[in-house]
Amino acid sequence: MNQNEFVEVAKVNEIPDGKMKHIEVDGSEVLIANVGGKFYAVSDRCGHMNALLSMGNLKENTITCPFHGARFDVTTGRKLSEPILTPSQAMEPLPQTWQKFFENVGQLMSHIKTYDQKTYETKVERDSIKIKL
Repeated sequence: MNQNEFVEVAKVNEIPDGKMKHIEVDGSEVLIANVGGKFYAVSDRCGHMNALLSMGNLKENTITCPFHGARFDVTTGRKLSEPILTPSQAMEPLPQTWQKFFENVGQLMSHIKTYDQKTYETKVERDSIKIKL
């Protein structure tokens, strides 16, 4: 596939305003989001723990990862906030052995870096959404 070539990934009517869709094209997993009638494409895997961002939440132009709550701007791919690695204080206390386990996991996970998401140039031709890979 030519690097400068746009490839069709969805139809405009498949992704309503405020919604997103996961697609796979040429070995890449891409999230297509409709923000105010404009389409944006970013890598669909969170750089923190590889979760599908399309399984998360889209509010205006912000995607929140479903796994640890890292947030990204879908229009630019920029990371807006780091993942949340500590359990909520509202949760029931875990057994002591689980608490120790999660402390260790939290320490390991704190060394995992989360970066901006890769973006893809997007255009609409008639009823087709196309991205450049």
